[in-house]
Order: sequence, then structure tokens, then C-alpha cells
Amino acid sequence: MNPWSLVPYADYERHMSHESVGQLASLSEITKEKVEQRYPQTVAVYGACTGNGFAHFVEARTVYAVDLNPTYLAVLYERYEPILNELILLQADVTTDAVAIPPDSVDLVICHLFLEYVDLERTFASIRQTLRPGGLLNIVLQRSNDTGWVSNTGVTTLQPVAAIANEVSEETLLRHAAPDLRFEGRQTYRMPNGKSLISYDFVKMGINQPDEESLDFEWPEW
Repeated sequence: MNPWSLVPYADYERHMSHESVGQLASLSEITKEKVEQRYPQTVAVYGACTGNGFAHFVEARTVYAVDLNPTYLAVLYERYEPILNELILLQADVTTDAVAIPPDSVDLVICHLFLEYVDLERTFASIRQTLRPGGLLNIVLQRSNDTGWVSNTGVTTLQPVAAIANEVSEETLLRHAAPDLRFEGRQTYRMPNGKSLISYDFVKMGINQPDEESLDFEWPEW
């Protein structure tokens, strides 16, 4: 059984919002920035947990929440269904299950502190299928900076999660994104506990999103 299915939602939130961690607030702010960049009509959040940042999706037409923990999704629905236009819950383990989102339909995919716990090949395949050409993928990865993967906040139920975590290097990330997810940039956020969050932006290439090199082509003179 995946350890994430056993972590009580209150423990998760208490740990992530602890003053020495501060990740919930930072991740919500990153989500807000991406919404303000794109004003998406359709959003998909991989690893939605209890819905941190979902308050920023009030202008979106459809929001997909993907998570393997049904309790997390139930809490998310209770909190945010009243303020969102259409909230669709998808209980799935991306490593083993298909994610039922229509192909090429999503304007913005949010993937925060998620890749460290899943099969990268399967996850990127799912994201590629759902993200439309020209759509934005925002990935946030944690860098522990030799401080340990899970900070000591007194929440012990998260310890089994550390056993399955794999810190994803930038080289690995870019390799899995290539060639059709174009890297747009990164931003680093320093956390109180010495860790860092790195936010990466990618845009899905397609017929409506030409590669930059093609824009430099000069027609010959006849």
C-alpha cells in the first residue's frame, strides 16, 4: 500500500504549514502566480492532496483534482466545490492507473512535490496526454540541501513517506520533459528549514506552438 494513503490529512497539513517548513504558503503563492500568468479555463492538479491553492481557480471553467488518497479528495471537495465552477475528483495512483482527463484539454497542469513519489515515465506520459499544445506545466521539486527529506515537526506519520521519496535532479527532469515540453525557466524559493523549492515552467509544443528555432528561419530571395 502506498504510504500516502495512510497519512491523516490533519497531520499532512500540520507538518506542511509548520513554521519551520512553510511549504503550504509558498506552494499556494506559486499556484497563484501561474494562474495570473495564464488565466486558465481548465486546470489539472496532480497530487492535489487537500486542495492547497485551489482558491486561486475560481475563474476557471473546470478543475481536475488527481490524488490517490480518497480522504484527501473528500476534504478538498467539501472545501472548494462551493466556490469552483466545476470540480472533478479523480482518485488515481498515476504510477499504475490511467487519469481520466480528455486529451489535449488542459491549459494549466500543477505538479507540486509530486514527481519525487511516482514513476516519471508514466507521469509525464499522462501529463503529455492531458495538456493542450501551448499549455503550461508548472513543476515544483524539493531540494533537501542535506537537511533530511522530512523535517522534524513532531508529525511522525510522514516518516514512511520519506522511504519512498526520490529527489529528482534537474538533469533527470529535463530529460523526461524533452523533446515536446519546452523548458521556460525556473525560480528558487528558500525555506525556513534550509530546504529549497524550485519551480519549473514548461510549455507543450504542438502545431499551435512552434519551436523558437523555427521562428528564426529566413525565406530565400528569389
